[in-house]
Amino acid sequence: MSPRTTRHLVLLLIAALWVAMVVHSLDYIGRFVFHYVFVSVRWLQTLFIVLSIYSTVLLVVGLRRPAPRPPTAARPFVSILVPVKDEMAVIADTLRCLARLDYHRRGRRRFELIVIDDRSTDGTAEVLERLRPRLGLRVVRTPLGSVGKAAALNAGLRVARGRLLAFFDADARVAPDFLQRMVACLDGPRVGGVQARRLPYNAGQNLLTRMQADEFGIFMTLFQRARERLRAFVAFAGNGLVLRRDALEAVGGWHEDALTEDIDLSVRFHLRGWRIRYCEEAVVWEEAVPTVRDLVRQRTRWFEGAMQALGEHLPAILFGRLPLQTRVDVLFFLAGSLVATLALLTTYAYGLLRLAGVVVLFLQVSPHLMAGASGLCSLSLLGAVVERLGWRPAQLVGVPLRFALFSLHRFVVVPYAIARYVRSAVTGRIDWAKTTHVGEVATERMAGVR
Repeated sequence: MSPRTTRHLVLLLIAALWVAMVVHSLDYIGRFVFHYVFVSVRWLQTLFIVLSIYSTVLLVVGLRRPAPRPPTAARPFVSILVPVKDEMAVIADTLRCLARLDYHRRGRRRFELIVIDDRSTDGTAEVLERLRPRLGLRVVRTPLGSVGKAAALNAGLRVARGRLLAFFDADARVAPDFLQRMVACLDGPRVGGVQARRLPYNAGQNLLTRMQADEFGIFMTLFQRARERLRAFVAFAGNGLVLRRDALEAVGGWHEDALTEDIDLSVRFHLRGWRIRYCEEAVVWEEAVPTVRDLVRQRTRWFEGAMQALGEHLPAILFGRLPLQTRVDVLFFLAGSLVATLALLTTYAYGLLRLAGVVVLFLQVSPHLMAGASGLCSLSLLGAVVERLGWRPAQLVGVPLRFALFSLHRFVVVPYAIARYVRSAVTGRIDWAKTTHVGEVATERMAGVR
């Protein structure tokens, strides 16, 4: 049975179980002109409580900052790969930044810079040709029929010479000591890769980019930090990662049909016993999407890719040899936001019964239990804000409000991602929905990272 068929069957089974729980929770009683529907939402509330407590644990564990590791003096040769497709607005500044990396031995740089042009049509090829002799680039073009970022990365791998491989998106900006700090984290048994901290450099552009700065600078930072400390599911994030070549080859390289190739690779690394580390002191700056349309497009691909990875790897996650903390955490990572959003949407769907003139009576868990879970999650959220931004009353109010407003995008993204996945399963067509970069740079923001 092919991985794609297995994926479809697993997700179909999950959907069937969800529908069965929805139907089982309904109890219709008709008495003459009176019609009652008893709805047990206890299972949905239990899911909410479990997810809230787990999120609280991650945030609390992540509150303590790790001691930064000093940059390494070792200089193993690194191949830097940058896949590009129609990135004329940002690629020149990115390549100049990467070419300035302070990673030399005896005056010679210990890295090569490979750009994989995925048949751009906007003038990117001309920019690369102009920069190639100045920056010492090696430009590779994908073959006809190649589709997606993973395919471009595999094309670059075929010419890369390094035993260490660094991967950046076309909008990446890093400090000169980035590679020194990242390579220092690769020591240790079964450490196969390391992920840098991601932050947006255009946070001040508008409210939406400010919300993404909150998400990555506060919550995702603490989640990754907690996962590093717990040795749980530290994940690659597509931009700013360094891998051991032998580890990448051992898990089968990049899978070219994966919508989110970074998530798929992260799961396969953990399933094969390779550890991924998180290097908080190495920061990769990138461009947050500036419009709601771009956000929905980007996050729909992320959710659809997470579903794809869940369906493909769930049997191995459940029955493989993963440590317990990793097994639990990878399920939370892949399905947590999806389950939480579906639980709320299902609850709202129950309320639609009232529009049909039916009296709906809800059977719920103890309100004290729900209040306790919500309170713990809120306190941990405030603690995260204080840890990152200090004791600032305006931020203690503003960040949670922005985060709540930002979370509303999931009510659009999750149903859309499910619909796209179903369409892809029926038609066999996959749409990678590349993130658009427009080249907004805020150097003062990059200089002020905490």
